[in-house]
Amino acid sequence: MTSGGVGRVTVLSIGEVRLRPHNIAGSGTPMLWWTFTSRRWTEPLPVNVVLIEHDQGWVLWDTGQAPESADAPRTYFPRGFVGAVYARQVDSTLTPGQGLGEQLELAGVPLERLALAAVSHLHYDHAGNVGELAAAGIPVLVSEAEHALLTGRSPHMHGVLAEHLLAAGVRWRPVSFAPSDDPALTDFDGAYDIFGDGALTLLPTPGHTTGSMSLLVRRGGGRDPLLLVGDATYDPSLIDRGVVPDVGDRKRQRETLRRVVALRDRLPGLRVIAGHDPRAAESAA
Repeated sequence: MTSGGVGRVTVLSIGEVRLRPHNIAGSGTPMLWWTFTSRRWTEPLPVNVVLIEHDQGWVLWDTGQAPESADAPRTYFPRGFVGAVYARQVDSTLTPGQGLGEQLELAGVPLERLALAAVSHLHYDHAGNVGELAAAGIPVLVSEAEHALLTGRSPHMHGVLAEHLLAAGVRWRPVSFAPSDDPALTDFDGAYDIFGDGALTLLPTPGHTTGSMSLLVRRGGGRDPLLLVGDATYDPSLIDRGVVPDVGDRKRQRETLRRVVALRDRLPGLRVIAGHDPRAAESAA
């Protein structure tokens, strides 16, 4: 049960990205085919991070993209074939004032006031600013499966720029999911209650990456619960149709969406907050 320890929830935008349509709504087309043949881009989409007030401190969900990814992509991203894939799949922008530190200041919560952060997965637009957290000594929660990609074979092939993440000196706190006796969470393979009060609970939602996870926010006081899903979907309106991106493991992504639907049935009013949804701030309000 939640203690009602959650206060303000604020969605911040750390720049924008343009993607290929297959990144959002896939059809089963092989990734390399559409990566190098597509001529269309989406409209610019926000890179959302979420700031959550809790009785035990402020929590940041995802960190957004590093300025270097937009300002110096030729040196930030790998060279060769992998670099070509990045260049074909994503186009990043970050205008002055959209940096993580600046956005936190504007929200009235300077970076040093954060108690901890958690990242949905280790792609550059979700974990790109973990170095700023490291400099302030702020721990970062990540699933064990995702953390293993940092030192595993060929992290670039999983979309993980390990060279940047390892060099940052982050205080990683790998999360292990354990069985939960919470009846709302029976469809998930475990859970991790961050503060032990049921207000902020991490859930495994693999598919987009091996170790992707989501954050269930139960706010109390009659306010709708939130599920922060990273890139489990880019558009919550696609969930009921089972439409998943042509990136990652499509079978596991569909299973994750099935579990999200089951959670929504168990928690009436649940709002899904996606990492690149332009309506995220409105949904979380």
